[in-house]
Amino acid sequence: MIRERIASGAYRPGSRVPSENDLMQEFGIARMTAHKVMKALREEGTIYTVRGLGSFVSAPEGEKPSADSDSE
Repeated sequence: MIRERIASGAYRPGSRVPSENDLMQEFGIARMTAHKVMKALREEGTIYTVRGLGSFVSAPEGEKPSADSDSE
């Protein structure tokens, strides 16, 4: 789901990714499942989370997110 969207370029480095609540609604999954998905993506370095702001796509190693990425 999210990993595929990142790989396809739908979510670019610095872009905000859906919250656990958004994942629950969009895919009809349980909160624990959504939590596990986000945790796995964080642990592998695909996303990072900023408390109070949300989760964002990590830049590939050696790259910085572009200035036009939507990281609100």
